[in-house]
Amino acid sequence: MRTETLSIRISRAEIRALRQHARRQGVSQGNLVRRALHAYGVTPEPEPTKTGYDVIKHLLGRNRGGSKNLSTNPAHLAVYGR
Repeated sequence: MRTETLSIRISRAEIRALRQHARRQGVSQGNLVRRALHAYGVTPEPEPTKTGYDVIKHLLGRNRGGSKNLSTNPAHLAVYGR
């Protein structure tokens, strides 16, 4: 998960309450704020599922040169398995 930093201005009383609540819950302040955002209905769009093809598609079709008929040319098949 990629994360970014968000800076907000809140009062000293709010930061004090945030720290106390986070301490009571046993979580970080950031985690507490993320929970509050989620409870408020602010949720990220789900990331699209990648297929195996999506992962390697940049590699496909990059081989240049060499024989293109290795599986059909009898000359190549004559020494196969020796």
